[in-house]
Amino acid sequence: MGFSIIPVEDIEFPFTLIFLCDPHEPLTSYVLLCQRALLGKDENGNDKKNSWPFSWEPPGGSQEKFDKTILSTARRETKEEVNLHGSHISRQVYMDSWVHKGVPMARYTFPLEAHEPLKLQRTWCDSQQHPVGTNEGPIRLREDEHLDYCWVTEAQIRGSPLYDERNPQHQRGLVMIESKKEMILGAFMRLENSQFDMTYAL
Repeated sequence: MGFSIIPVEDIEFPFTLIFLCDPHEPLTSYVLLCQRALLGKDENGNDKKNSWPFSWEPPGGSQEKFDKTILSTARRETKEEVNLHGSHISRQVYMDSWVHKGVPMARYTFPLEAHEPLKLQRTWCDSQQHPVGTNEGPIRLREDEHLDYCWVTEAQIRGSPLYDERNPQHQRGLVMIESKKEMILGAFMRLENSQFDMTYAL
């Protein structure tokens, strides 16, 4: 599976990568991940089972009928899922595609700058295998979509186990879908090489 780089004007279904650099560890960057909930809501407000429950992913989602543009979708999804207001995004995005239960799917993921000041208040702990720290601050989750959030390093992404659909509720650790893991590692590489152009205003 490969990744393509396409102009931001061409994207349709966005996921956002929000990075944070720790001033005490200037060489270590963090990315914001959320843990998917078991149950969500359909368009009528009824419970529905989410795909890939208990896996970890960046915030994001699909375009709604009332979204005027893809940037409207990016703003809305970021606000709905993690209560952050995007200010700028990278002019280049990642695109990957796959087949889920016989249905072709595509995902477009790009770096995003949040308007709110962010701090490392909740991070992934390797020894305890779950997030530690407070969840105070601007980040707030939409409970029908995500159970928890935390900031994660590149090394922790590399060491994360792949998601097992047969027994998701009993998997321990920072479990991830392989394609999302690959995408995030590619983004870390671009971040380290200063290859993000964060000039596209939301």
